[in-house]
Amino acid sequence: MSDERVELGHAIISFVEPHPGYELAWNRWYERDHLIAAGTGAPFTMALQRWLATRRHKAVRVPHDNPIAQPPERGTFLAAMWIQKDHLVDQQAWVAEQMKMLAEQDRNFDQRDVLSTASWDYLGGALRDPDGVPPELALDRRYEGIVLVWLECRSGTSPQALSEALRDQVLPSILDQSPIAQALCFTPLPKADWWPKAAPEVPGVGTRVLVACFVECDPLDAWSEHFAELTSDLEAEGLCEVLLVAPFVASVPGVDPDLDEL
Repeated sequence: MSDERVELGHAIISFVEPHPGYELAWNRWYERDHLIAAGTGAPFTMALQRWLATRRHKAVRVPHDNPIAQPPERGTFLAAMWIQKDHLVDQQAWVAEQMKMLAEQDRNFDQRDVLSTASWDYLGGALRDPDGVPPELALDRRYEGIVLVWLECRSGTSPQALSEALRDQVLPSILDQSPIAQALCFTPLPKADWWPKAAPEVPGVGTRVLVACFVECDPLDAWSEHFAELTSDLEAEGLCEVLLVAPFVASVPGVDPDLDEL
């Protein structure tokens, strides 16, 4: 028998803006076909969740000038998949073959801009509760919101060192008595050779950390109390620069978003 246990090791995270007028069509294609046919159907894919940023969520993104979403009103839809540790190559090999088949069947969607889509290595994280939801189940838990924090390591600091400092010195106090149940750290991997041309090159390989903060409410309901000072809290140790703090609310599978709110 194998002693390999279920363990989060990697993620695929996609940040997308459909072209004007195509929001509904893109959402339905992405949710009802693409993410299943080229994502959750793959071996070693553990879980999937999607979120969206309404006009109100985009309005509080900081800083306004950032290298992730320009202008900051772009980037409405977010998706993440968890991948079993040490099996990203296996998962991606299956997806690569599946993508060829989907292209032959004309099952792609070109009316969208990809702000960011990449594979990420999981670096660890912090849980608010001693026996809280494990990271492996964070997507299945269906937290109401998520706040993504893109960080750039200061010179001489590696992503691993930054994530360890965040986990041990910074995140516990941020999570304590807050609606943030857990904060998980990831670092980006280079764009795979087979990834479609629509996927941009991956910046920040070896220098960036993404912190995914899972929130038990709409992040806007806790923004002033728990997120307004997040940038200064994260930069206080002098280990990183905050590139973007962006809140999202969970989407409902099979339910079209309210286009008037986007």
